[in-house]
Order: sequence, then structure tokens, then C-alpha cells
Amino acid sequence: MTSPVSILQTCFSRSWGGLEIQALEVTAQLGKRGHRVVLACSTGSRLAREAKERSIPVTEFGVPGISLPGAVWKISRYIRSNPVQIIHCQHSGDLSAVVPAADIAGSRAKILLSKRVGSYVSKRDPFHRYTYSRVALVLAISEVIHRNVLETTPMSPERVVTLHDAIDAEEFFPASGRGTRVRNEFGYTKENIVVGFVGRFSPGKGHEELLQAAAEVVRAYPHVRFLVAGEASAGEEAYELEIRRLCTSLGLDGVVTFAGFRRDIPDVMASFDILAFPSHAESFGVVLIEAMAMELPVVSTNCDGVVDIVVEGETGLYVHPRAPEELAGALIRLIDDPPLRRRFGEAGRRRVLELFDRRGQIDRLEGIYAGVLAAGTT
Repeated sequence: MTSPVSILQTCFSRSWGGLEIQALEVTAQLGKRGHRVVLACSTGSRLAREAKERSIPVTEFGVPGISLPGAVWKISRYIRSNPVQIIHCQHSGDLSAVVPAADIAGSRAKILLSKRVGSYVSKRDPFHRYTYSRVALVLAISEVIHRNVLETTPMSPERVVTLHDAIDAEEFFPASGRGTRVRNEFGYTKENIVVGFVGRFSPGKGHEELLQAAAEVVRAYPHVRFLVAGEASAGEEAYELEIRRLCTSLGLDGVVTFAGFRRDIPDVMASFDILAFPSHAESFGVVLIEAMAMELPVVSTNCDGVVDIVVEGETGLYVHPRAPEELAGALIRLIDDPPLRRRFGEAGRRRVLELFDRRGQIDRLEGIYAGVLAAGTT
């Protein structure tokens, strides 16, 4: 785009994971390109704190529920006082407050929605027909989400496009010795093969299957270690304790290390030899493109949006969800074949540079913004 655009990015989720990180990064990158962009989020949320730490313009709404009338009123006052051209909802739940707020404010802003999670119910009731009628475009993060939007919402095909989430391939860059510090931190030697996992503690992420596979792998390969990075989101602490107890009951203390929350994920990934991604269901899978950018071979479940990312037999291996024996077998195949690991890793980075690099994503997003503004009407 040749001229700056005034943009309000919204994400009222109080969780912290891939969705919220993408909202933060997109806001940051648009700001770096000269756009007047503000991130609207819930007061006291992790997203708000992270934005402030990075000096990203943020406005917080202290409301108990984002769809309540109080939220609509507060957002409408903000929009009236701070005219914007684009309102980009990064969380689908934001629409229920943003659309009526924009109408109350008399705003002519174009409303876009990034859809990252599929819906299991039809959204063609009168309220959803109203909210989606004000959406100029839905940006689906994967082909499975694209299809889901068309199946469950009143959006017509020309108002839905696929725009993959992306990462900074310059940040996630493999370099000789980059993982040495982290390997030393956890006491790994050159003889250790490290299988890594990155993700929050949440049911469905596949922690159970990872541990069950680890128990099988180390019986044959005692030099293999498993490094799990990530923490529990609010309300999921009990699940983390359950996983830690499972680790002990399987006799994996000393084999599996729980690293907790890390701000140095590229360096952590550089300490891995293989990435395991055992999720039961995933609308996309940013961790996979981060790992592939680091030239890591991946073993992933073949679920949902993951099929947009991993190419079986070229950048990694697929296994079925909830199949720890398959996961163990695929990991063993890569443990036994260093040249295959290298080929997968090199092909993975090439694929990320072609399809999932942040610069390309923001280039396309700017083009999308320009298109909806030029169209004149929703």
C-alpha cells in the first residue's frame, strides 16, 4: 500500500497461544510499515502486557464479557473518538461486540475477520446474519477453516479467502551452534538425540501420546531425550499436573524435561534434532512452520490445517492422532536416518520461505486492505 491506513486490530481473548501471538505480530508488523494501528484487547490480559512490553499501541477494555452491552458501548465510544478505516477482528468472538459498536458509532470502517478455529454449529441465525453482513472479508488461516466458514456462516465464496498465519523466517533461522546454549542448559551431550515439543498444556495437544511414544522410544534408544516447552494457560493448570504425573508414572523422569514458558523459542528449537507435533486437531499449526524454518524434520499428526503445511515424505512424516505407537515408529525412523532428517529439514525451510514467511503475509494483507477500501461498500 502506498499510503498509511488507520487500523484497529481487535483480540479480546484472555488466553495466550498461537492466536494471540499472531494478533500481536500482525499489529507490530503493520506498525513498522507506517500504518496507524492500535491493538484492542481485554484489560490485564497477557496480550495487553506483551503489547506494552513491545511498545505496541494498545487500548484495553475492562469488561466482564465482550458481548455484553457495556462492551458494545465502550467500543463504540472508542471508535467514535478514534475514526478508523479498517477494523480487523483477530478473534471471531470479537464480532458480537465490534459490529454493533461500529454501527452505533456510525462508523464506515471495513470490518475483516481472521478465522482460526472451526465452528461445529451453524451461524445462520438472525444475529449472525446481521454480524456477518457487516464483514467485508473473512481471512481463513487454512483450507479446512476456509471450507468450514462456507459451511457454517452466511458468507458467500467471494468474501472468504485463505491467508495463512506466518512467522519471521529471519528470526527462525538455523545457524551452526545456535542450540548449544540450550543443550548445555539441560545437560545434553553430542550423543543425545533431542525430540522437541512446543505448545501450551491443553487437552488435545497430544502430551499423553508424546509421553507414551517416548517410553517406547527410549526402551530401544536410551540416548534419546525429550524436551517439552510451554506452560498451562489460565484454567489448565490441573492438566499440566496430570501430564507431569503421567511422566513420572511412565518412568520418564530424566528422559523428559519440562522447560516451561520460554522467550527464546528459536534457540530452544535449535537444540532439537526432531520436532514432534502430536495434536489431536489443529486449525493450522504455527509451531510446525517455526520448526521447518529452523530446518527441523517434523513428525506430525495428519489433522485438519496441518495438511496445508507438512508434505509427507518431503518435509516430515505423518501419523494418525491418538496413535502413540505410530508416533514412536516415525520418530525411530528419523532417529535411525540422519540424512533423511537433513533432507526433510532443508525442504521444510524452502517451503516456509515460499509460503509462510511474515513478509509475504503482510504484503498480501496490505493488498487485501487496499482491495476492501477500494471496493467502497461491504
